[in-house]
Amino acid sequence: MKSLKLRPWTTGLMLGALVLTGGCKNDDFLNVNPKNALNEANAYASETNADLVVNDIYANIPDVYNSYQITEGYTDNGFCGASWLTGQSLVKAGAISANDLPTGPAGWWNWGGNYTKIRKCNLFLQNAEKYSANFSASWKKQRVAEVRFMRAFFYTALATNYGGVPLIDKPLSDSDGSDILVPRSSLDATVAFIAADCDAAAADLPLRSIKKGDGRATKGSALTLKGWMQLYAASPLHNASNDKTKWAAAAATNKQVMDLGVYSLFSDYAAMFLIENNDNSEVIFNKEYVPVVAGHAREGMLGPVYVKGVQQSWGSIAPTQNLVDDYLMSNGLPITDPNSGYDPNKPYTNREKRFYQSIVYDGSTWQGDVITTRVGGNNAIDINSTSDISNTGYYFRKTLDERIIAQTSRAQNSGGSNYIIFRLGEVLLSYAEAQNEAVGPDASVYSALNQLRTRSGLPNLATGMSQSDMRAYIRRERRIELAFEEKRWFDVRRWQIAGGTNGVMNTPSYGMLINAAGTSYTKVKVLENKYFDFQNLIPLWQGDLAKNTKLTQNPGY
Repeated sequence: MKSLKLRPWTTGLMLGALVLTGGCKNDDFLNVNPKNALNEANAYASETNADLVVNDIYANIPDVYNSYQITEGYTDNGFCGASWLTGQSLVKAGAISANDLPTGPAGWWNWGGNYTKIRKCNLFLQNAEKYSANFSASWKKQRVAEVRFMRAFFYTALATNYGGVPLIDKPLSDSDGSDILVPRSSLDATVAFIAADCDAAAADLPLRSIKKGDGRATKGSALTLKGWMQLYAASPLHNASNDKTKWAAAAATNKQVMDLGVYSLFSDYAAMFLIENNDNSEVIFNKEYVPVVAGHAREGMLGPVYVKGVQQSWGSIAPTQNLVDDYLMSNGLPITDPNSGYDPNKPYTNREKRFYQSIVYDGSTWQGDVITTRVGGNNAIDINSTSDISNTGYYFRKTLDERIIAQTSRAQNSGGSNYIIFRLGEVLLSYAEAQNEAVGPDASVYSALNQLRTRSGLPNLATGMSQSDMRAYIRRERRIELAFEEKRWFDVRRWQIAGGTNGVMNTPSYGMLINAAGTSYTKVKVLENKYFDFQNLIPLWQGDLAKNTKLTQNPGY
């Protein structure tokens, strides 16, 4: 996907535009009488009708699996082969500005888009009360809780990228424009608002979905969202004084989720993301997909480009050597440890299980075809971006379904595996991080981390680690365990390790050049990155600042 090609959805948009423009005549067929009041009354006339409103709110969860602007390409985990992708053109070029900024996969943190979603939530909450006579007490209790959770979810998308934001908890009237000009609140106030919504939701939501696979929020969903927001707020980006009480609060909330007794680690790390394991024991909250009808085309965007001589993928994002080097050896030691047994001439031998479950590398098999990224191979590394083939010598495996013929999914939405937003594995890591920062590496920190190591076939951690050593381990473990799950972008910024001289986002992106014989491995630079610390907060778009003069811009822009 490194050249400007006309994609299937582009063609659809162009045809749609022709229909809209060519079909308009100079008459008054668009002059219809307003029916807002009637529509509102009908929408809330029954639980069945009002459920359609709630379903529409859920539908606004970012469609990450159908987006090629994924945040892995913003970070040191992935390389964007196409220069026009925002990961390369904006984020890694130090070019983010108030007039040109990334808004995340499927507009994840688009300012106006999220406030439109928040308004939908506020309208429902207002009308659920206004028309409460039409609903049973149990229905209203659960749906109000779900929508409060969703409102908190959309606010979290804003806060984790912009910092403190305007807090609006009711539909605003724009009759004269005066009451929609709301200033930004502090980050702490924003976190408190989100936490209050999550607490209210958690109090009324069930432990488990009433119907498996319905994608609705549960008590665990609300508590996990709260715990994640608390962890973000406790991190160095927003906690310069290292207030331990913030870390303790994050630890306590994540511990609540662990203690619910609802979730357990799914035994197969790789299969967890496949359609047959949708809504498995580890999943806390996800976006539901329906194959073909409303599925995704992830395999055709991220999988191996050439399979059995046929192009199956655009190769939008490729894993970096930077990420590959962080995978441990099978004995649990990093490759930099002299006792690890790592052989630079056999770099893919005896690595930890998650490496093989997550990365397609030279000599690995995909759909029965041996993928060779070495010089002269069927997917020979393309350092100079002359084709769609990987610039790094690697492809995604994790989250992809090897059974899907990807040239098909490039043309239509054929995947049906859900996008997991929160799972127990992340909660264990969030608890361990917060607890380590609050009190140090106590037994509960080791217990949380060793659960993940056990699943990955690694020995338990050696005891006696210092707090700083444990911090470094947890950060590495988060990177590996949550790779390709859209978490790294938030982590490196909140930890403040992205920018600066030694920042991970200022380190060049590397690939692996292998000679034709497969006997020589040389790490090669594929992109020189530039990232500034002030980009840890995204700027408000200049157009939004112009609309609301009470808004203030983030520093550095």
